[in-house]
Amino acid sequence: MIKSRVFWPKVKGFKSKTILLSRQVVDYIKADQIFINNIWKRGEQEADKTGPRFPELEKIINEILDDYESVFIKLNWRAPMDLQREFPNLKFSSMYDIFLALKTSGIISELIEEHDQQLYKNKNDQCQLINAPQEGYILELRKYYILDPLKEYRCFVKNNRLVAVSQRNLYLINQIDKLDMLNKIQNFINQIENIQDDVIDIYQDITDKFIAVDINPWYQHTRPKLFTYEELENIQEVQIRIVENKDQIIQESYDEYKQIDEMNNIDDLEEMMKQL
Repeated sequence: MIKSRVFWPKVKGFKSKTILLSRQVVDYIKADQIFINNIWKRGEQEADKTGPRFPELEKIINEILDDYESVFIKLNWRAPMDLQREFPNLKFSSMYDIFLALKTSGIISELIEEHDQQLYKNKNDQCQLINAPQEGYILELRKYYILDPLKEYRCFVKNNRLVAVSQRNLYLINQIDKLDMLNKIQNFINQIENIQDDVIDIYQDITDKFIAVDINPWYQHTRPKLFTYEELENIQEVQIRIVENKDQIIQESYDEYKQIDEMNNIDDLEEMMKQL
């Protein structure tokens, strides 16, 4: 069983807020109909009278967006990575776009289909901010930052031991001292508590210090990047792999999750909703 949300380690990370969703909101996300209220657009004053309204959630999300401006989102341990064409860089600036993504992402649908029985235990009648792990559907809003894609790494921790490090973005050639980088990353991972079988995404900032970006479960949907899970299960000594030449470049795709074909931008999504 996957934890509803991995316990966040006590190390430097990006700003984020976590919301425990009410059963009413969860039922809305799970429903087949795609109807997003116009009032959820930033600056919109007039609501769709027949559309859904979640006043407490609207207040929470708008306050977070007032502070962060734009966010990256995850529902429990999954993000709508299959919508990078519709939402460039997965940057969200309104509750309207956030719920449009949650309602149309094939990855989010897969999460619900596979783990609803585990997650749908929350009897909470109101949405609320939380700062400790809880069972239920959990929406994380992380402040959006522009990152250097060559500075991102995915670290694989098995039985509380770092076993492998992979370059996270596989479409770029990287030129680093691999041994030196591995030693630096090992020192950073050693500072993290309460990790067992986890996949940790980290970022090296302009001061060469590392920041914990995300923690993912050791599970098939978490991409192993330049490794395979068979390799990761059997590695004896820690390894690091990067894209060192053009022949190793990989253009990753999430097309297998696409629920809606021939959709080029957000306008197409909105036009589709009008026709339902």
